[in-house]
Order: sequence, then C-alpha cells, then structure tokens
Amino acid sequence: MEILNKCALATLLLVSVGEYLRLRNVHKKLKIFQNHNKTLQLVQDDVKCFKHDFDNLIATIGGYVISDDMTGLRKYYYQLENDCKSVNTLCTLSPEIINENGVYNLLIEKFEKAEELDVKINLEIFLNLQELNIPIYQFTRILGILIDNAIESASQTDEKVVNIYLKNENWNNRQLVIVENTYNNKEVDIDKIFEKNFTSKETHSGLGLFKVRQIIKRNKNLNLFTSKNAFYFKQQLEIYDK
Repeated sequence: MEILNKCALATLLLVSVGEYLRLRNVHKKLKIFQNHNKTLQLVQDDVKCFKHDFDNLIATIGGYVISDDMTGLRKYYYQLENDCKSVNTLCTLSPEIINENGVYNLLIEKFEKAEELDVKINLEIFLNLQELNIPIYQFTRILGILIDNAIESASQTDEKVVNIYLKNENWNNRQLVIVENTYNNKEVDIDKIFEKNFTSKETHSGLGLFKVRQIIKRNKNLNLFTSKNAFYFKQQLEIYDK
C-alpha cells in the first residue's frame, strides 16, 4: 500500500510539473503575442496619421515648391523622414525578424523605457539570432547593459537618439552589435568607464560596463570597441566564429 501511495504521489508530481511547464510556455507565448500586437497597433496608428494628414503634407510641400523655398523644403523633408523612420523601426519589432524570444522581449522592454524618457530608438537587424556565436544569456546581458546606458545618456541630450544595429559581416567571419547614442559629456574617458564602481551618475553602482568587460574577457571570440565623436558615443561588440 505504501509503495502504491508513493507511486501515486510521484505520478501526481510529474503531472503537476508537466502542467506547470505547459502553462509557463503558454504564458511566454501570450506575452510575445501581446508585445507583437502592441507593436502592430502603434504601426497602424502611425500609418493612419499619415493617411489622415496626406493632404496637409502635400499642401505644405506645394507651398515650398511654389515659393522656390528649397531651404524650407529640405528642412521639412528631413523632419518628415524622421517620422517615416519611426514607422520602419516599429515594423522591425517583429518576432519574425527578431527570431529569439528572449532578445525580442528584451528589446520591447527597452523601447518602452525609451518611450517613457522621450528617447527615439532606430533599430536595424540583419542577423539571425538563432545562430549567435555566444551563449544567449551572455548576449542579452551585454545588450541590455549597453542599451540601458545608451538610453540614459541620450535622455539627457536635446536630440535624444539611440541607434542599434545587429548584423552579419560574413567576409570578416563575425557578427556585429553596434549601440550608439547622443551624449553630453564629451570629455568622458572611454577607458575608465569599464573600471569597477566608476560612474558619472549619483544613483548608479558603476558595475554595468565592468560586468560587460568581465564577460568579454572570459570569451576569446569577443571584442568590444568603444569610441566617440562630436555627436555619438559608440559601443561595438564583435562576435567571431568559435
């Protein structure tokens, strides 16, 4: 009898674990669906706005053309182009393009954080995330830290721009992740920022980039190059074939 009870308990436990795993998988898929649906709704809203304002856009362009105001037309065009880029970026936020569930959810959360801080993210992905030459845990940890830093830095600028590029460079046998952002502190020491506890922010521990450097050191096929120019602060992660 005791043996039967133990067998029944073991069976019940296995069924419970199986049901838990099934429900967790359903929850994960539902979360992805909700995020994708949210993105599609944003794209649809932007397209509707363009359609609604089409006559106004044409009338405005006509005003510049009729008066031969090429300076005004050029300025208007670049502003319009920025809005179009926003729609294109939202279209990129698709599980078909970002084909790794963890990375997809991470990017959705970073876009939401950027939106709260009025930061514009431009995203381009030409990389199969199912074929990364780095463990996904390490990849998402590095990517999350780099994007967090970029958003926070960009939020303090007038431009508030973050550019993210994920792409293959087959001729160099490497995968590239580039995160660049507008920034104010043009005197920042790009070597010192990786030191433990170094930070320019009062509420931060200064451990983010230190952790990134630790991960880089543990992997022989990883490199991280940091650079800056008058407009952008740039982090370039290079992932080579193992």
